[in-house]
Amino acid sequence: MKLLVISDIHGNLDSLLSACEKEKYDKMIFLGDAVDYGPEPDKVIDFLRSNSDINIMGNHDNAVLTGSSCNCSFDMLELSDYTRENISMKLLGKNELDFLKTFRLNEDKEIDGKRFYMTHASPYNNLDGYLFANEAEKVFRDKQFFDGHDFILIGHTHFMMIYRNKIINPGSVGQARDFTGKPSYAVIDTEKQSVLFKRVVYDNEKMLKKLKALIPDSDIYEKLKKYYV
Repeated sequence: MKLLVISDIHGNLDSLLSACEKEKYDKMIFLGDAVDYGPEPDKVIDFLRSNSDINIMGNHDNAVLTGSSCNCSFDMLELSDYTRENISMKLLGKNELDFLKTFRLNEDKEIDGKRFYMTHASPYNNLDGYLFANEAEKVFRDKQFFDGHDFILIGHTHFMMIYRNKIINPGSVGQARDFTGKPSYAVIDTEKQSVLFKRVVYDNEKMLKKLKALIPDSDIYEKLKKYYV
């Protein structure tokens, strides 16, 4: 079975569609953050409703639902707050918010004979934790996760990672932060027990035109734009 693993779409429907249209897969796993930053959070949620098999709650999704802070990094907080107020909260209707409420903080599930633990940020802090190498080693050595799971899937950092062939972060399919301008995702083959990372090639200028139309503040737009070029 082939699993398409995506995370951190952040309202970037164009990139999401480009990734999904080029892949043949049996199930889609979404690891959180459908909203904020990008111009089409409503359409992203509608797409997930029809296409994704597993949906995990991200810190931005939670912030939209609860009105709380997303607790993101300091350098992204201004952009997050601005786009939540001026894009996400203006475009999302009751149907989209109701569907967001069905997202789970984590999933512990067997898929095609393999055991998966799935969350947005970290097994120790589902919404806000950052799982880089030091904490990844801690999770790897934790018998609760090491002994019981074939794969641990996380997102949140916007950086691709594979740690000891078990902990997988597909990066962000909506907003790359390694300044390549190319978002990313992962494909897991459960039969081969293999992981393949891929980059997304999409019409970023088309997306940026949509974004600019929704952001009258030119300073905010220019700060956001650098993550898409």
